[in-house]
Amino acid sequence: MFQWSGLFSFPSVSMLRRLSSLALVFFLSIPAAAQDAKLELKLRSLVAAQDDASKYERVTKNESWDPKKSAIIVCDMWDTHHCFNAVKRVEELAPPMNKVLEKARGMGLLIIHAPSSCMKAYEETAARKRAKDAPKAANLPKEIDVWCRKIPSEDKEKYPIDQADGGCDSEPKAEAEHHAKLTAMGRNYKAPWLRQIDVLKIRDDVDAVSDSGVEIWNLLESRGINNVVLLGVHTNMCVLGRPFGLRQLAKNGKNVVLMRDMTDTMYNPAMWPYVSHFKGTVRIVDHIEKFVCPTITSDQIVGGEAFRFKGDGAK
Repeated sequence: MFQWSGLFSFPSVSMLRRLSSLALVFFLSIPAAAQDAKLELKLRSLVAAQDDASKYERVTKNESWDPKKSAIIVCDMWDTHHCFNAVKRVEELAPPMNKVLEKARGMGLLIIHAPSSCMKAYEETAARKRAKDAPKAANLPKEIDVWCRKIPSEDKEKYPIDQADGGCDSEPKAEAEHHAKLTAMGRNYKAPWLRQIDVLKIRDDVDAVSDSGVEIWNLLESRGINNVVLLGVHTNMCVLGRPFGLRQLAKNGKNVVLMRDMTDTMYNPAMWPYVSHFKGTVRIVDHIEKFVCPTITSDQIVGGEAFRFKGDGAK
């Protein structure tokens, strides 16, 4: 009869119990957030006062999001821009934004990088293929493939800034030098962006890359994602109006929010209402909180304090 040698014996009952206990201790040592993470957010809005519809009151609503049913869309954080001051602010914004993306990704959120008009740079990547290959949604909204310049709720009040000049606030000399540098690089200084700024890391194994409203909608629907955070630039233009922007997502039923400290505007203080650049951003954020969607801040994900640009004295 075959017999086991002493070198190859089954573990005893007591050893199995000991191993089970060690496994339990190891599991319990994992932080609760890693076992069953929830995204706890405070959504801020401005609502019409009950006694005077011309006045607004700031309200906060607590929500708990399932990270696996949530996404972050990074809007147009390009490697460069035609406006010199806009470039400087993106460079300042990118490092703290990358920390937000890393933390959110680790929690299980889908990160969608959307550097518009730059898809050629990512055509051979898995992240780009992930967006293109998402199954076509049965509920694809009408006109999800085009800009949305206004939704009906915005007609209630005058738009808060004049951006007719394009919103660039650079000094003429700095702007001219910047354009000359872009031209020397072989780029069209009017639209010089080629890819997303490299500070924002793209995880090719889990992230997605797209600038298409159709592809991004398909991605969200195929994963059962209803909660969406928009961050990036520029709030008053691309963040609001792109086919994947705040207006499109809000009007088509997504639970969308703007991360208000991880954004910037194209606003020139030489234009109405003649306030600082950063106060122009505040006015746009207020407009969004009234008529488009709530807002949150980055510290709700990464801790610490909300981001603030150097020199921002806006209240």
